[in-house]
Amino acid sequence: MHNLPLDPVRLGRQLLSLSASVLVLQLAAVRTSGAQSVAAAGATSTAMSTAARWEQAELAWTAGDYVRALTGITSVLDAPDAAQFRERAALLTGENWHTSLVAENARAPRWSPDGTRAVYETGAGTARLSRVVAVRDGFPLLAEVAGSGLVFEPKGELVAYLAGQGADTRVMLRNLSTQAETALSLPGLIPAQVLYADNTSVLVVAAPADSVRTSLYRVSPGSAPVRISRTSTTVADVRLSRDGRVAIYSVGGRSPLQVSTGRGFAAAPAERQFALLNLASGEERVVSGESPVLSADGAVVAYITRDDAATSVEMLATQGGSQSVKVHTTSDPLTALAITPDGSRVTFQQMPREDWELFTASRDGGEVTRVTREIQHDLLPQWLTNDRLLAVVGEARHRRSYLYTGGQRIRMFHNNTVRTIAPEYEWVPSPNGDKLLIVAERDGDTVTPHRFLWCTDLTREVTLAEVRSRIESNLAAERQLRTAGERAFAPIAADVRRAVSEVSTDRVYRYAFDLFQFDSKHVSQPGNALARTYLTDTYRSFGFRDVRAQSFEARGAVNAPTIPTANILAVLPGTTHPELVYVISSHFDSRAQGPGADDNTSATSVLLETARVLASRPQAATIIFASLTGEESGLLGSREFVRVAKAENMQLAGVLNNDMVGWANDQRLDNTIRYSNPGIRDLQHAAAMQFSNLITYDAFYYKSTDAQAFYDGYGDVVGGIGSYPVLGNPHYHQSHDVLETINHQLVAEVTKTTVASIMYLASAPSRLRDFTASSGNAGAAELTWRASPEKDVVKYVVEWGPADAPSKYRKEVTVPRAVVENAPAGTVIAVKAVNKRGLYGWDWARAQLGAAR
Repeated sequence: MHNLPLDPVRLGRQLLSLSASVLVLQLAAVRTSGAQSVAAAGATSTAMSTAARWEQAELAWTAGDYVRALTGITSVLDAPDAAQFRERAALLTGENWHTSLVAENARAPRWSPDGTRAVYETGAGTARLSRVVAVRDGFPLLAEVAGSGLVFEPKGELVAYLAGQGADTRVMLRNLSTQAETALSLPGLIPAQVLYADNTSVLVVAAPADSVRTSLYRVSPGSAPVRISRTSTTVADVRLSRDGRVAIYSVGGRSPLQVSTGRGFAAAPAERQFALLNLASGEERVVSGESPVLSADGAVVAYITRDDAATSVEMLATQGGSQSVKVHTTSDPLTALAITPDGSRVTFQQMPREDWELFTASRDGGEVTRVTREIQHDLLPQWLTNDRLLAVVGEARHRRSYLYTGGQRIRMFHNNTVRTIAPEYEWVPSPNGDKLLIVAERDGDTVTPHRFLWCTDLTREVTLAEVRSRIESNLAAERQLRTAGERAFAPIAADVRRAVSEVSTDRVYRYAFDLFQFDSKHVSQPGNALARTYLTDTYRSFGFRDVRAQSFEARGAVNAPTIPTANILAVLPGTTHPELVYVISSHFDSRAQGPGADDNTSATSVLLETARVLASRPQAATIIFASLTGEESGLLGSREFVRVAKAENMQLAGVLNNDMVGWANDQRLDNTIRYSNPGIRDLQHAAAMQFSNLITYDAFYYKSTDAQAFYDGYGDVVGGIGSYPVLGNPHYHQSHDVLETINHQLVAEVTKTTVASIMYLASAPSRLRDFTASSGNAGAAELTWRASPEKDVVKYVVEWGPADAPSKYRKEVTVPRAVVENAPAGTVIAVKAVNKRGLYGWDWARAQLGAAR
């Protein structure tokens, strides 16, 4: 545990001086209605000390009552002693340091040696570009080159990079002041990597044209390449000390040209080795070990050695003939070394149980220190300075960066919003450690190919006024989300409350326990057929008359024979317009190596309990409860469902797909809404707020899940809940994804949210189709759309306005057409239907005048 309660996900574990019973009571208290909580905050703000008000705001944040929390933080920041709470408020709600956008489509960022310039790559293949920017306001573009692997000369005036592909690859040099460019002469060599060791020559990893065995060469303009690596085996992954005096590289492994040219494959080396090269003397020393890291001054290297019984971390002086020192030995898995700039300490990932933790060992042989005790994976340590460690938490689809200093853990990066998460992918500190380039998706969009590049400046903290502005913006958004959700659900709120009151945690656990007995439910395992029988019998026990097996042949692996399997479907016919269909789905198969308690028995339990609660509550539209198979083998079941649905012309209006909903890393009951449709996203937030204790975040996310198949077949009509990408279950796709790791109360809260969500979807009008908007006379616009397919629609609501105020104007009509005034080019127009119960459509049909639709 760390001293500073600054991480929202872990905050509940770090509250001071609160017994467990008091905490439970206070958490229950803050789950009141928005109006009551805001009133209570206002009534007590003058009577309580600032510290007490801060504690209440923290508790409300932990409980997910963000309106109360943000209202409380506002009162704290208005207090005379607000300055002492600035950092805590900043880190609870987002970032403490200024973060600026560098580029909207970037990867592989790197710094110049002096930290005044940076480079990033974009594009792919022959369209790959490297862009050099100045690290100052606006990050102006200094150069753009067609190539990759760009590196800076120490003085920063020249850059070198690789242009072309395969056998046509060449090394190019460019002067950033004049933009003059020359090709480096490498007769008979194919380059794979380029580096600058000094201001007069370039280091190139290359191989003869008839080989893939790479060596290290020194090349000066106008001179022939000189081989400087002595080993007769392959050289790869060359790195230099900051002063350019020492090079380190792996030897004897796979050539980098085998990836870029596809020419041959090398067998794995019998002994993993690397080499140290003194670039001044030419002395090369080959060391048995792997994953070497070099201190900034080049004086010390740390690396890993392994034998049959143990793994060791060793440290070695790079100069002279000194012997290495084993600073740590363990039988646990160990990887990912990071060394301090002065070479005095080394940090590494070690797995004492099921998740990676960080440990630090000192070169002098002192006691090994455990840095982290997080239930999620702690990964990829990097030392920014001798006393500042950077590392990340979570799983590849949502890692978050933290700074470890002075015994504290501090969140580095955020998007400063309450709900939308910001997955991070790359982290590159500047040479002096005062800035950080981060490739991340601040907007929560994990689907579109581009990823944004940001620069976090650790020398510029956000001001009190900036934090105050952030709080005001988030508070307004939370109030609007809550108010809109309560208004939307009002006509059916009583019915929904009665339905969710029947959700049983005990039943949820029983489904999971029963399915757990079948072990792996992969399509290749016997448990798959046992699960299908169980699901069929269970649906029928709820009273469903239409329970069917959607059979097909599946392959559990590439080139494997086909295996018979089936989706299991239970159909609840609609009462008013049964031809319209909504689907709730989850896959019931697991990985071959384990029972998949979270992935995905947890969501299967949600599906079954939702089906049980709604079996006696048919809605206006038809609902299909779809237990899908073969997700782990390539979305096989969902693709088969969509194929059949399209062939049968099913009018599928919307989908909820749940996947992995049962693992919790702390006391909070939270999960992610993974959506392609913002209307479903907001509806599910409203469902969670009003009818469950679930705390919901969101991400634009559907790839590599069954939601992808539905999106491909029916477009952006998909929502649903899943742990990823907000959490990082260390049991994911492991044999230890077992029943005892699941929080069944969390599964029950997801069930309540799902029941409420599908009741609204299947009762309200669907999104209107074929909406067109064309400019008319005198700033008017003519609108048409296809009449709503629902039989109980009584009117249509039209909203329009400029892009920054799209709901400025509003009108209602009873026919599927309208004329609106005050609609110049650029106007955003939206329309949705309203039925006789007063339920509004769950998403707008939208268009923008003068813009492509």
